[in-house]
Order: sequence, then structure tokens, then C-alpha cells
Amino acid sequence: MQIVEAVRQWWRVQSYLKKLEALGPTAMAELARDNAIPEADLRQLVSRSDTDSALLPRLLVRLGIDPEQLARRQASVMRDMAIVCAGCAMTRRCRSDLSQQDAPLRHGRYCPNTETIKALRQGSRPIS
Repeated sequence: MQIVEAVRQWWRVQSYLKKLEALGPTAMAELARDNAIPEADLRQLVSRSDTDSALLPRLLVRLGIDPEQLARRQASVMRDMAIVCAGCAMTRRCRSDLSQQDAPLRHGRYCPNTETIKALRQGSRPIS
């Protein structure tokens, strides 16, 4: 069953990338500019699997930060954190840590968003 899901995920990503490329260079540049992200980051975000893109909100909830409220109050911080998360190579480790509900999180050892999360938990506004 995991193979079937992996193939579905691959097809989904390929479909999204094809749609993104079909926009053409001008429209893609406008889309990236409208969302205040580099084009390369736009491609990276589109390439994320559904399970990987859910890791950041799950981590924030587990740490007592409401991701929806953060997205409303500090949209640029949430966007920047999502971009950093999209480029992270530690998704398997993060997913494993988050699946252990009662175990202490060890994200501080590998998460590229650690400093931003610390600032959010201390109530200060992170620099974005």
C-alpha cells in the first residue's frame, strides 16, 4: 500500500509542477512576486508532499502555537517558516518525532526553524 501511495504522491507533484511550468515565465514570476517568494522556492513548495507540508502545523500545535492564528497575525513569518520547512532534508526524522505523542520533541537538534519557534514561544516577533 505504501508503494501505491508514493506513486500517487509522485503523480500529484508532477501534475502540479507541469501546471506551474505551463504558466510560462512571466506568469510564474508574477505568482512568485505576488506571494513574496523566489521562483525556486515556489517550485519547492509545489513539490512538497501532503504529509510533509503538514509537519510544520503539527509541530507548532505540539509546541502550543496556533498555526492558523500565526498565519493571520504574522503571515510573513508563517510563510517564511513554510519555505524553510519545504527545503528541509529532515522530514523523515520530524515525522517520526511528531508521531511519538508522549515523547519529548527533539526538533531543536535539527529543525531549521528552531530559532523562529523559540522567538514565537517567548512572545517576541521573529525577524522575517
